[in-house]
Amino acid sequence: MTLRKDKIRAKPADSGQTLVEFAIAAMVFLLLLFATIDFGYFYYVKVTLQNAVRQAGRYAITGNCSAGTNCFVGGTTNRYNSIIQVALTYSFGLITASNVSITCLPPPIGLTGGCPSYAGGAGGPGDTVMITATYTWNPVTALVSKFFNNGVYTFSVSATFKNESFPPPAS
Repeated sequence: MTLRKDKIRAKPADSGQTLVEFAIAAMVFLLLLFATIDFGYFYYVKVTLQNAVRQAGRYAITGNCSAGTNCFVGGTTNRYNSIIQVALTYSFGLITASNVSITCLPPPIGLTGGCPSYAGGAGGPGDTVMITATYTWNPVTALVSKFFNNGVYTFSVSATFKNESFPPPAS
């Protein structure tokens, strides 16, 4: 049995086929990879903000603040700013103080009191307080950004707590 040399050679027209196939497969792979990273970050942001708001609420219900003895004084160490600082600490740099809001909710219908002015919006003993944090996310992958209005998604997480019966401020 003899083989001819010209039968073994590949056709010259097929020389770029592998490169084209690789380019198509690589594009699909990279698109899926970056979309997975985008949605992973999406999940990370959501969970981190939920934890930050929850931790700030847990701190808020105790009536504590960084001022120590009197939490209801003005300045940077008052109760309101202390709660915001806790949210910022647990957000790992995702948000700033302007992205966090604390709202003292009015009492249910038929009940009196609630939301004293001395608490700076953070509520007094027995008040219901809502803490909200927002964050705007810009996906890296262009295909993923098409799923959201204007190519961005705004997270808004909040938690509502009822303050414990901590001692009110000294007059």
